[in-house]
Amino acid sequence: MVINKSQKNLRLLFPQWQAGINRPYVLGAHLLNFLAPKEKGVFEQVSLDESNLDYQAGIYAKQAILNQTKEAKKLIQKHNPDSLVVLGGDCSVDLAPFAFLNEKYNGDTVLLWVDAHPDVSYDMKNHHSQVLANLLGVGDRDFVKEVNKPLRPEQVLYVGLSDMLDALELKEIKGMNLQSLSSEELDESKVLAWLKERQPTHVMIHFDLDVLDMTEFRSILPANPNKYEEYKEKIPRGTSMENIINVLQEVGRNYNVVGLGITEHFPWDALYLKNMLERLPLIGDVTNTERLKFNDPLE
Repeated sequence: MVINKSQKNLRLLFPQWQAGINRPYVLGAHLLNFLAPKEKGVFEQVSLDESNLDYQAGIYAKQAILNQTKEAKKLIQKHNPDSLVVLGGDCSVDLAPFAFLNEKYNGDTVLLWVDAHPDVSYDMKNHHSQVLANLLGVGDRDFVKEVNKPLRPEQVLYVGLSDMLDALELKEIKGMNLQSLSSEELDESKVLAWLKERQPTHVMIHFDLDVLDMTEFRSILPANPNKYEEYKEKIPRGTSMENIINVLQEVGRNYNVVGLGITEHFPWDALYLKNMLERLPLIGDVTNTERLKFNDPLE
């Protein structure tokens, strides 16, 4: 094992929602922080910019997302940590942290993109769909500017990829030949074999919870209670939680993990419970008749 137990760690709570165009990611991030083991190291929280929610260059709330990305960058630079845990929020929360780590370690890193989606669609209105493209130096120029040392394609492995695969055929992405393991073929031995070929000193992990099987874990966007049966048949089956745990534990036993970003926690039951409590006598407002409404980008 090459794990450095003395490394300085920063836990970053980053409750960004705009890049996924879904406010419930705010509650999802705070619940992740509540549920996670007590932080080891220092803690910071990125504030939300709610004043810039218009479209710019075809991207929803572009300026707000950039402002939050820059704040995250400043917080990270203030502490100059050896390792980072990021609790989000939509997938774009990992832009500043992983850019920082790849620069800090002069490209001697690899990135496991544990996600159902490739996140290289640089022509979509929701920025979280292009965050990995930005880390690779592709996409919206203002976000690419935030990446001082872009990742090389050979540094990236998709883990559990299953949906929106057409994005990999985009002109600037196709030639990169990004490697992937689908949910069906995923096991720890294949991930370790890929890592053994590269012998990285440092490993970063992006863990989007939507990689999980929605019939097993329902706190993700596709598990919409109003359309659950439809989406269960329509959306590719994800990966079991135990499979993901086994993979990431094996990586952690054998390599120095310096970055872990956990994103897109969409706590349906907690959201409905919160709404109910807000409308009850004594603790809420009995005149409140507002039911929850959600933007559904899956449509």
